[in-house]
Amino acid sequence: MTTARDADERVAEQPSDATNRITWAIAAAVGTANLSYNFWAPFLPLFVLQIGAADEADALFWIAVATTVQGIGRLVSGPIWGIVADRFGRKDMLLRCLVFASIANWITAAIGAPWHLTFSFLLQGIFSGYVPASAALISVSVPDSRISRSLSTVTSAQYLGNTLGPMLGALMAIALGYRGSIAVASMFPLIAAVGVFFLVPRDRPGVIRTASTDGEKVSTKLEPFRPTFQLWLAILVYFVIFTMVQAIRLLSPLAVKEIAPGNVDSIIGLTFTLGGLASAVSLIFLAPKFFRSGGLQRAMVVCSALSGLAMLSLAFAGSVPFYIAGFALFSLVQAAMIPASNTLIAGNAPRARRGTAFGVASSAQAISFMIGPFSAALFAAVSIDLGFVILAGALFALSAVLMVALREPSMTGERTTSATA
Repeated sequence: MTTARDADERVAEQPSDATNRITWAIAAAVGTANLSYNFWAPFLPLFVLQIGAADEADALFWIAVATTVQGIGRLVSGPIWGIVADRFGRKDMLLRCLVFASIANWITAAIGAPWHLTFSFLLQGIFSGYVPASAALISVSVPDSRISRSLSTVTSAQYLGNTLGPMLGALMAIALGYRGSIAVASMFPLIAAVGVFFLVPRDRPGVIRTASTDGEKVSTKLEPFRPTFQLWLAILVYFVIFTMVQAIRLLSPLAVKEIAPGNVDSIIGLTFTLGGLASAVSLIFLAPKFFRSGGLQRAMVVCSALSGLAMLSLAFAGSVPFYIAGFALFSLVQAAMIPASNTLIAGNAPRARRGTAFGVASSAQAISFMIGPFSAALFAAVSIDLGFVILAGALFALSAVLMVALREPSMTGERTTSATA
């Protein structure tokens, strides 16, 4: 009988240049896809106002409805796609995500009323979700000892898309309007899919193969998936990060508009661009220094607390420069936590079932897509500043939980045979 160990050994023995090629190819695809999303995401509340929303709270309400539908779709489909990925391959799942991201963006560009947004977001929820799909593919395509570094590279590319997207999107919105900017952006994930198709080799699903007495393979089955407390804790961190990002992205255009009434397109673009730049700097320079093996728990505790302080500063920002500084600090810290949370998920799941683990993480992300926007809509109706204070409190609570409960998994390059307790 041969097991998933064969796939592990092939990955562990592959040349370093092959590992680098795979990492950079996936990173380029994620960066391109994220560039597409950030072309128009910062202006989404303003676009919804343009196509018929009654006021700002109404615009956020319809965005919350759309993201809730998206979240339900991903909540249901995420674990299913994860199981399919472990059975048939994670590369195919990433390609699916990228192609449908293009289709969903194109539909968004064509909508004519706020409630139409639910159609494109539903499609995105059921069939897309390239961030967890890329993490799952990386986690089985490079040696375990390289997972953290490779995930940091992919996340760096993701935040490079965050940096360039709002700036280029703002220029495109000025030239073509919000709708035209979304239409142009819809082409990028498809281009990314072409790159993955040609540059990334097919991964070999981690199945257990049984054999008959004459040596013929007669059946295959997946290694059992047994999530542990540490895996659930890692997924909780993943959920909190994306909830906070969703909320702050939707609240920031309105918060900036309150601070500086008038045409704020350029200010919003600058805010998100500098936030993306801070994220890229964090991933390239700070994360490798502070998120090292043996110090992952301490780094996560500190970053959660710093995120809370950054969120708190937004509540008391009385000027645009002060708000941009607080937003950049939040982006700087949160960016480093994403590859770390992905490393925790990968390290607490067997290699053969990492597709399933990241599928569950995708469902957690889906819940964040519901809670984050609805929280933003509620805070916009009551008090944006109060909302920032509440979100800061949640981040301080997360820091305390991680201090008490988080345990770092072993990522030494040896095969992970079971989830770390």
